[in-house]
Amino acid sequence: MSVQSSSCWSSLVPATKGFDLGPFLTIVVASAVGLLFSPAARAADIAVENFGADEPSIIEISGSIEAGDAQEFFAATEGIEQAIVLLSSPGGAVGDGLSIAAEIRSMGYTTAVLADKECYSACALISVAGAKRMMADTAIIGVHAAWREETIVDGSKIATESGVANADIGSFLTYVGLSREAIRYFTTAGPSELLPVTPEIAQRLDIDTAVIRSDRVVPVSERPTPLRLATEVVNYFGLAGSCSDLYGLDENWLKERAAERLALGHDLFGGDTFANLLPMAVTKQKDDRDRMGVRAWCEDAEYQLRAGKQPTGVIGPSFNCAKATTVTEHGICDAPGLWMPDRAMSFMFNAIHSKGSAASKRELNQRQRAWIQRRDACRDDVLCLADQYDAWFLNLTSIAADLP
Repeated sequence: MSVQSSSCWSSLVPATKGFDLGPFLTIVVASAVGLLFSPAARAADIAVENFGADEPSIIEISGSIEAGDAQEFFAATEGIEQAIVLLSSPGGAVGDGLSIAAEIRSMGYTTAVLADKECYSACALISVAGAKRMMADTAIIGVHAAWREETIVDGSKIATESGVANADIGSFLTYVGLSREAIRYFTTAGPSELLPVTPEIAQRLDIDTAVIRSDRVVPVSERPTPLRLATEVVNYFGLAGSCSDLYGLDENWLKERAAERLALGHDLFGGDTFANLLPMAVTKQKDDRDRMGVRAWCEDAEYQLRAGKQPTGVIGPSFNCAKATTVTEHGICDAPGLWMPDRAMSFMFNAIHSKGSAASKRELNQRQRAWIQRRDACRDDVLCLADQYDAWFLNLTSIAADLP
């Protein structure tokens, strides 16, 4: 394998600047990796182009992936913290493919298969390892099970499935979040077969994929998958049933949003496919709520919806941000993750205040003012503010438990 500097990709970084790559969670495909049957297979080439400190490097992997390529990849990318990895390869050795994939995952690199590029077998495995992933709508990606070449008595060679390699692949794909259905798809085809992974197939297999078209990048938020839609449905219903009072949310509006996402799931994927996922999503929601507690679950569900570009009805904290005057108030208004804790704290304070005696109200007001001083000492430090909200909410919960 050779390691080069490449100037041919220098136009890619400006082209991607301004896109929010964070939601571009997950592109294609696939698994597989058999040993190549060509004895003259050439090791992969790595081309690296570094840009300014605030720009990601561009790393191109092309050609067959052979033994020793992982070490070359580690050497070529040493010290690179941000990168977009461009892939164009027929695949190759499973061990080195998995090692490269694991390094890409560990470093949080983005992976991409560009227009008309081919990416098969181990290349597809590397592609799915990206923390952020994209594929062109004309990219050609194919997957199959891991196979190895064996020589039989007459000296001829045959391909046999490698159970160990497929187990390693399945374990890694589970680690990066692929579903059982997707893993089965990646490891089903034989050595002379390839199953295609198009943007539509990736979507149906619950692989979040940002798609590069000639006119724009279609983000993950515009390409819902069956499991993501089912999760959104139960999150909306859960917020309506368990969180609307504590956080001041519109229960009926949340139920309407749930119904809309439910209808979309049926329209896109069919009633049978989508309906089968709902019981799983409901069970997971119940398990998560039991494990986390209602308040933490409510805030996590709202965050998941917001991160998926879905409206939640939470447009600010409990106070009017147009009237914010202090550094801390502006910091809270600028941090959507603090809006739910602030709303919960306000609800609890007002509920306790409304039930107390005159003396208990005066004491509660004093404790609230003292807490505000501690909160404001955080200024606009989000983590510090989150800790203060957690502590005061626990205190308010304890006070509420002592109410007659």
